Amino acid sequence: MVDEQPDSRAPRSVAELASDPAWTVTRTGTSGRWLTAERVVELDGCRRLVGLTPIRPGTVAVMLWSDDEVVEHVRGSEAEACVTAHRWVSKLLAGHQP
Repeated sequence: MVDEQPDSRAPRSVAELASDPAWTVTRTGTSGRWLTAERVVELDGCRRLVGLTPIRPGTVAVMLWSDDEVVEHVRGSEAEACVTAHRWVSKLLAGHQP
């Protein structure tokens, strides 16, 4: 993931994202590992969802949906994915497209 400079306050793990009650983290029933992390942002009647999911060891996918359509999708480490998700949410809340 090559993007802008990461925000030093940005979460670097799903555990850190989960400390914000706006994020919903789904975990497996047996091991407790996380399966998805999601945050909904509703602006101007449009529902945006930022979601993360592990896709293979060491790699996490982060996606941005606008209503029911995926409009952004990147992969990287958990830390990179969390920084990207944080940046996307910050931009959406500021009224900008990621």
